[in-house]
Amino acid sequence: MGRPRIRSTTISAREFFKTLAELQFESGYPYVLFEDTVNRANPLAGHVNMSNLCSEILQVNAPSEYDAALGYESVGRDVSCNLGSLNIARMMAAPDFAGSVETAVRALTSVSEQTDIDAVPSVAAGNAASHAIGLGQMNLHGYLASQRIHYGSAEGIDFTDAYFRTVAFHALSASNRIAAERGESFEGFARSAYADGSYFEKYVRESWEPATPRVREIFERAGIALPTVTQWENLRDAVMEHGPYNAYLQAVPPTGSISYINHATASIHPVAAKIEIRKEGKLGRVYYPAAHLSNENLEFFEDAYEIGPEKIIDTYAAATQHVDQGLSLTLFFKDTATTRDLNRAQIHAWRKGIKTLYYIRLRQLALEGTAVEGCVSCAL
Repeated sequence: MGRPRIRSTTISAREFFKTLAELQFESGYPYVLFEDTVNRANPLAGHVNMSNLCSEILQVNAPSEYDAALGYESVGRDVSCNLGSLNIARMMAAPDFAGSVETAVRALTSVSEQTDIDAVPSVAAGNAASHAIGLGQMNLHGYLASQRIHYGSAEGIDFTDAYFRTVAFHALSASNRIAAERGESFEGFARSAYADGSYFEKYVRESWEPATPRVREIFERAGIALPTVTQWENLRDAVMEHGPYNAYLQAVPPTGSISYINHATASIHPVAAKIEIRKEGKLGRVYYPAAHLSNENLEFFEDAYEIGPEKIIDTYAAATQHVDQGLSLTLFFKDTATTRDLNRAQIHAWRKGIKTLYYIRLRQLALEGTAVEGCVSCAL
């Protein structure tokens, strides 16, 4: 049977997902839908693969082999998500930016080394071989707004590039120091782009500094030195000699819940609303104003649905080039979005080098007569 097609017509995004599911049911073609809420009743149970896994962990793993009694014949390698995220606003105010990154890398490395679960030997084997960690980030929109920078603007994208480039340098430097201290690199280092130096080509090819005066001024005022070509060359030579200790260093998760308690905007995407409404168990509705929101910077907190997918993709693309794993990229569309809108965004993401897409969220307007009608945040 050939690949099923959706007629070339303009339909709503909600109808698109329903149609896609029906096509799989009828044809058996292996579409995989990543649904926003996996607990939602699935009308095509058994025919649509539902997933609520984050899309930032991109690691090589290997299957285990079992005997008839389900004992291990050979132990493979599974992934353990050893994640922790930095608060960008706090990092930009830190007295020692490099030291803060190194502390985070060493802390997450310790978590990886202690993840030795007897019941799941494949996870222990994966950790022992790769020492994989996932250093993430949150509060990009909050920090940009506090600096009077619009999300997705030239200055916003320039800052994202500079910040993630600097984190990459210090994270790799920390991992290299751990490798030198212990006389050990990750398994497979000799075959990696680190060993032959090719990983560093884009960093040593030419001198680099932020493209916009505003971003240069922000880093200068914060006292954060941006890595030079000479520093990258020195790091390249050190890594080629000792290796990094960690096969994987960075991964940017969604950071939904932990962002609230850190007074931070989630991950590196824009706020979904200036004031978000969440239903928290027995507490009922809880209202969360965006981190760093004030009357003075209100205009810089345009929400994700108004900003649109293209600027979000451009921002993630600036960060992606410095992140060795993935970034959970959520796209936000108004409820009037069509399949053409979705398709254009996905093509743009591919062209910009985006590795994965996580959720696609459609805005649902507050319903007349509900408890949220008239709220300053007019969308759910």
